Amino acid sequence: MTKKTKTIILVIVIVLIVGVLLIIQSPREPEAFLTDKQVIKRINSFFPEAEPKVIQDVLYLDDTHVFVPFINESKEYRMSFWVWKDNKWRAASVDNGGEPKAWNGKKDSFFMWNLDPKDEMSEIKMFMIKDRSFIVSEDEATYEPGLEMMHSIMVEDKSYGVEKYPDSWLTLMDQYTEVQKESIFDGYFEDRQTFKIGNRFYGKDGKAVFPTVPTDGIGYGTGNDYLDVPFLLYLEESELEGSY
Repeated sequence: MTKKTKTIILVIVIVLIVGVLLIIQSPREPEAFLTDKQVIKRINSFFPEAEPKVIQDVLYLDDTHVFVPFINESKEYRMSFWVWKDNKWRAASVDNGGEPKAWNGKKDSFFMWNLDPKDEMSEIKMFMIKDRSFIVSEDEATYEPGLEMMHSIMVEDKSYGVEKYPDSWLTLMDQYTEVQKESIFDGYFEDRQTFKIGNRFYGKDGKAVFPTVPTDGIGYGTGNDYLDVPFLLYLEESELEGSY
């Protein structure tokens, strides 16, 4: 075999290897989600403290994001959030409790929860709040009134669920973002969270209650694909201006 022939063969091999790697690594359409056994095995492989035992459901938020509530060995209600990334279903986070969380996708935004039935929750009231602000810059002063909107979610039928943000919330957020782009204070608003999302919980008697919260403080998250806010605030009645 001549040196030229060897060189040609080597080049062909390299091209084939590169081609195979490109095919393997190129983005693919999401595959069917994992089976219950696969979910449990996957969680145990990186976060055995979660002790998953019963997968309650698999709820798609969009084509590449999935919410999976589960019950663990100690009969605690927990949540996991999965993302299709690098041609594989990956666990973006596992929560040790089921208090509501939020996720913002490209098209829709969702609340997710998995509350312990022994707390006998009947309703979650979600609130979107914007604080009043008064800003002075050189010769211009701007006052912005506060805002408070409530959205009710009934939770008697199942311990878990997902629900989209109300259209009115999304419309207001989008409009406010556009207005701020035209404002001389645009840089100021980029550095703070203009709207905060909070909640309150109510039992069947209509009285405010607080969900059972695990005390171990353990959770898992990649920090890249999960929530656009770290948590939802629990609001005291004194923090609200309206009557609900």
